[in-house]
Amino acid sequence: LLTIYPFNSFAAHPFKTKHANAYGKGNVRFLMEAAMVQEGGHQKNYHLPITEITYSLGKWSLIGIESEYKFIRHSEEVHSTSGMGDVKMYCRYAPFHFEYGHIGAQAGIKIPAAKDDKELGSGETDYEFTLIHSYLGKNIVTHLNCGVEVLGNPKHRSRNEAVLSYSAVAVFPLGNRISYFAEIKGRSAKSVFGNESFLRSGLIIPLGHRLELGFAGGAGLTNDSPDWEARCGLYWTWQRGDAIPHH
Repeated sequence: LLTIYPFNSFAAHPFKTKHANAYGKGNVRFLMEAAMVQEGGHQKNYHLPITEITYSLGKWSLIGIESEYKFIRHSEEVHSTSGMGDVKMYCRYAPFHFEYGHIGAQAGIKIPAAKDDKELGSGETDYEFTLIHSYLGKNIVTHLNCGVEVLGNPKHRSRNEAVLSYSAVAVFPLGNRISYFAEIKGRSAKSVFGNESFLRSGLIIPLGHRLELGFAGGAGLTNDSPDWEARCGLYWTWQRGDAIPHH
């Protein structure tokens, strides 16, 4: 699998589970996605585009920033709103490496940059901390995440509520080039999100010159989850530093 499709750029992919490795010191990873999500049977969220830029500080460390432009349509109220969403910044480091995996952590902050704090953003500063385990095998690559998000203190939410989060993804080769992934992702809170659990799967297709194309779709597994999701994106690594590592 690693010869067919080198897993050197995990962050910017259709799956959202975090990975332990970076892309080679000095290299920059770009993501641009479009996504459509339906919630509650009547609200459709269009994310056009979702952008993420990641800079590798070393083989096992990186920093990143993520933002998105949202268009939200309420079919029952014939109402819509659009604008920039909140901005997320994070750093990641994996100091532990074993035969059966790599262990690291990510710390991040979400800045309430959206003009609308009820639909386009949350109106709060949130913090997150996530533990990461990555296994880079010959026939399968897996990533496991377990973390906590600490919410801020907006008027319409609970004060400093801790939200537990988890996710796992497995990536397999299909033929000589295409890779398939299956992912489960969720979080649990007493009052804000309830019990969210979401299943997602998709394809990753290398196009050459460090450019990749991704497609994904998914469905919610609980009443508190989004109904369904569809997304596609382009992912490119700018090699301006060390050679991109093949793990």
